[in-house]
Amino acid sequence: MQKLSRIEINTQSLQRMVRSVTFFKDIARIDDEQFDLLISVSEFVRAGAGEVVLEKGNQDQILYFLLKGQMSVYSAEDGNSLNLINPGEVFGALSMVTGRGRSATVKAESEVILLGLDFKYFKDVEDFSLFSIQTKLVAYRMMLHNIRWNLELNKMQHPEHPLNKKLLKIKPYNGEKGSRDELMALHEQAGLLANLLCEWNDELHVFRSNQLTANSY
Repeated sequence: MQKLSRIEINTQSLQRMVRSVTFFKDIARIDDEQFDLLISVSEFVRAGAGEVVLEKGNQDQILYFLLKGQMSVYSAEDGNSLNLINPGEVFGALSMVTGRGRSATVKAESEVILLGLDFKYFKDVEDFSLFSIQTKLVAYRMMLHNIRWNLELNKMQHPEHPLNKKLLKIKPYNGEKGSRDELMALHEQAGLLANLLCEWNDELHVFRSNQLTANSY
């Protein structure tokens, strides 16, 4: 991957791409200074078609937003594409919450432009020395939505799976919005849902491995 130059970053077209991403658009609407701070600690990069951006099993703390182009998520076991990532979407959230290695390999299908945000600034949900509680609330709402959406996809594909019962037991937060209590609840829920998604993915990994073994005979 290649870092974009300061001149490229400051172009109007790229700034429009950033503000089209729901997370950054929400932050800009709440607090321009927090938006500028987010951009200052982020990294803009370009990757060519066929280039691997995330490698399954790798350990890092970068959350990626796709600004331009298209990417595919691959299973390392069989090399088949699991799904596509389109502009405006975030990827890499699961590793940020669990601390585990990347759960899949992500490759550019065309030339892509990405914004990478180091998630270390959001790990400590009670540290507001840099980012405010409102910024962290937006971040964890986004993370929770991303993880829950992937669980819902699994649920639609496997409606009778026993892990669906665990998903139903994790109730959404219903307290005061915009509060410290909400942030703590979102942080806890993200961890619970992420671990559930990892459990589900691990089961699918074993299932695919068994299929590959059976097909090799």
